[in-house]
Amino acid sequence: MSKSKPFPAIHGGCYCGSTRYRLETAPLFCHACHCQDCNKQTGSVFACFTTIETDFISSIGATPPKIVTTPQPAGFPRHEASCGKCGTRLWTSGDRAPVTVDITTGTLDLPEIMAPDLHSFIESKVSWIILPEGTKTCKGQFDYKEHWPRSSLKRLDAAFQRAKARQQAAKAAISAQDSEEEKEADKTPTAQTPDEKDAVVEDDEEFERRFRETEIALQQRLEKLTLRLNENEKVQGDDLRPETTTAIGGSGMRRTSYIV
Repeated sequence: MSKSKPFPAIHGGCYCGSTRYRLETAPLFCHACHCQDCNKQTGSVFACFTTIETDFISSIGATPPKIVTTPQPAGFPRHEASCGKCGTRLWTSGDRAPVTVDITTGTLDLPEIMAPDLHSFIESKVSWIILPEGTKTCKGQFDYKEHWPRSSLKRLDAAFQRAKARQQAAKAAISAQDSEEEKEADKTPTAQTPDEKDAVVEDDEEFERRFRETEIALQQRLEKLTLRLNENEKVQGDDLRPETTTAIGGSGMRRTSYIV
């Protein structure tokens, strides 16, 4: 960063102006990257990034930035903020996510004051870019612990501590909520009947089919019960019928006697 000028309050935004942001403090570091990946992603021969704590960048435009999250093979997922209307890439979370973001320096209103502190992947730099004498460079990716100023490293450590404290507070809040829900469940126990527990929402056609099957089964059961009752009544009727004996007298006449 240029030390010949005082650091002003910095604003930035997208090409169409609908998505704007403000930096609440001075950035931690600024670097230019000459790797081929950055060249392809930006459409330029190098990319320039201004790093600041996530806590100290605010969205102030009419349209909030569009955030796209991409899982990474290792480490934190990558979050990229851009304008939802014009597509300008505004900032990206890097290896130190979620505590810092790398702002694309060209989206600052005053990018001139953010001269790079370091040029990385210098071996990929195009030959017609001539860097000023004394410019700090490195081959490949740089180690922030080696190249960042001590004051920025202290701020980064403080950012990690704040993030850790928020994470612990969130876990404590979830634990407290779960504990309260368990207490309420103990106070007001409820029981579900098998029908309520296993209830399945059915459409009209399925309901009609099940209704017809039930109706047929009940009708068959009723018919069997009726047949059985009729058989029982017949048996009982036979048991109640009086016994008779028949005798033939001397005159040849038939005489019937009922035995009671």
